[in-house]
Amino acid sequence: MYKIGCLAIMLVIMTVCLVENDAAFPSNRNSSPDGFWFGTQNLGCMLGKKGKRAAPSRGTLDLSHRVIYYRGYVFEQRPPPRWHNTPEWDSTAKCPVTWERNAAGRSKRSVQSVINFTNGYTRRFGGYNVVFNNCHHFANRVSQFLSGELN
Repeated sequence: MYKIGCLAIMLVIMTVCLVENDAAFPSNRNSSPDGFWFGTQNLGCMLGKKGKRAAPSRGTLDLSHRVIYYRGYVFEQRPPPRWHNTPEWDSTAKCPVTWERNAAGRSKRSVQSVINFTNGYTRRFGGYNVVFNNCHHFANRVSQFLSGELN
């Protein structure tokens, strides 16, 4: 029982350390202007339901909607892949984003190159598939692009 209790406490502490308050953009984005962040939204909320190292990557079967922030833009695959550059992009009022505390990586890519990558995503990687090409795969591929592993 002692070991299980310690493990549960460690998981809670780790979770608290990884996330920050909900906001449309990461609150510390100005401290790392060339950084990019992973964020998640409650999947039930995104679907309109009630309820709750190479290039950096995250799990691809999480029950959440994953997005990437980079230089004032949020990139997501909903479908189709899209990008936003206003703090009140369409789903944040209803489904707040929880951003990781620290930047996942850094990039020298231009925002326009990431927009072009996003706009060509479906042609290059195929259409949305809940298991094999979902929002988590998209965010990981954007991370690979930002890190220079994909062109």
